[in-house]
Amino acid sequence: MQRLNIGSNEIDANEFTSLAKEFNETRSATVRRAVDKLAFLEKLNTAIDLQPLLAIYAKELCLRLPITGLEFYLDQPYQLKYSQASKCSLESELNIRNSVVGSVKYLSSAPLSASSRQLIASLEYQLLQPLSNVLAFERNKRLSFRDYLTGLGNRSYYEELLGSMKATAQRENRSFSVVLLDLDNFKNVNDDHGHTEGDRVLQEFAKILTGAVRTNDHVFRFGGDEFVLLLAHADHLNPSLVAGRILQSTLDNDLMNKHCVTASIGITNWRAGDSNAMLTERADNALYKSKKAGKNTYFAC
Repeated sequence: MQRLNIGSNEIDANEFTSLAKEFNETRSATVRRAVDKLAFLEKLNTAIDLQPLLAIYAKELCLRLPITGLEFYLDQPYQLKYSQASKCSLESELNIRNSVVGSVKYLSSAPLSASSRQLIASLEYQLLQPLSNVLAFERNKRLSFRDYLTGLGNRSYYEELLGSMKATAQRENRSFSVVLLDLDNFKNVNDDHGHTEGDRVLQEFAKILTGAVRTNDHVFRFGGDEFVLLLAHADHLNPSLVAGRILQSTLDNDLMNKHCVTASIGITNWRAGDSNAMLTERADNALYKSKKAGKNTYFAC
């Protein structure tokens, strides 16, 4: 595995030879080395999100090299593949300031020549700084979308993800569910046992919620003792089953049982034309009906 390091001198000083020579393009249209290098870097720097950055990089490499596909491995696999057969591969470690952040695999139908590998090293070196910037941005973005106490998504993240799920639902003609939850008798915990114990209850309930949903569902804390779920593809899922599971798990939990804390739940499904506010308000109305019906239950509308 070849290793590339940003901020080091491990790259050959002559790495960026003429792209026209490397790719055997029309020799009368030779591209000046410095100009092409700058243009390539400028394209990479237009991306502020990870997937667009990797897509730009993949496209630019395939214009210059006999690459049939690329696979990126960072926090999770990002795969960008092309249609040609890929019998060979070259894997390269992505190393930023002496810290490995992932790797990229270059696929090809035949072994890459020494000059092609040299060009890959050059182009990949240009990727490292924009990649470092994007990863830092996404890390900060994730932190800004998290509730400090429970680690769940916060309301800002809910609003953003809700918009994305609405667009997907509209495009694929699939519904999804919004489930609003509120803890019953939680105020008594804070009043009688203090906020530290109240925080323990909130953290425990967050665990109950994450254990009750699938990996493609999302859990958020709105604030206080109010939580919300986004359940994907509700046409294949009965959200009342999830609500029932949460109610039972809350009753079975030692800490929740100790403080007589239960949950009231309101459920609604996305309908064409719904705004974020309409969806949330409808779920809130269903939650109110659950509270009015005696708590520790769910209502759908």
